[in-house]
Amino acid sequence: MFQQNIKKTKYCLHAYQLQRGTTIVEAIVAIFVLSFGVLALMLAQITAVNTSINAANQSEVTRAVQNYVEEMRSYPKLTIQEKLDGQGNKIQSIAKDYSQYATNNTAICANKLDIHLVNANLNTCIINTDGQITVTWGGQSLSNDDTNDEFSYSLTAGQS
Repeated sequence: MFQQNIKKTKYCLHAYQLQRGTTIVEAIVAIFVLSFGVLALMLAQITAVNTSINAANQSEVTRAVQNYVEEMRSYPKLTIQEKLDGQGNKIQSIAKDYSQYATNNTAICANKLDIHLVNANLNTCIINTDGQITVTWGGQSLSNDDTNDEFSYSLTAGQS
């Protein structure tokens, strides 16, 4: 028998190639996923910073008001009050008067209390004649149109 060297060739419908690297679609999807992840982390960071700024402002106002109340308690004006009892006898007592500290002017009050807020506005600062100090501040919200971002702190010198 006569034998010929016949090469047998395999034909296949699809030629297979090894893929090296990524396709453009995969790269674009990966970039979008990564960018949205970074965006989410940035928003979380902004919220955390806003929360810590709010806590710092609350601490600052509390410190300022409590320090000034201690000064008011240390140097009150003393007055003598007289009352009549049921039999017409006079009863005298000493009362503390804080009227020399009173002011309705926010700028003067803030100067007396030495308040320094971070990224916020001092809205009102009032010291009443009975020794009550009320401070309100706001404007530190993330959205500029938020009307519920006002905070307040109040303390009376007569309280213990």
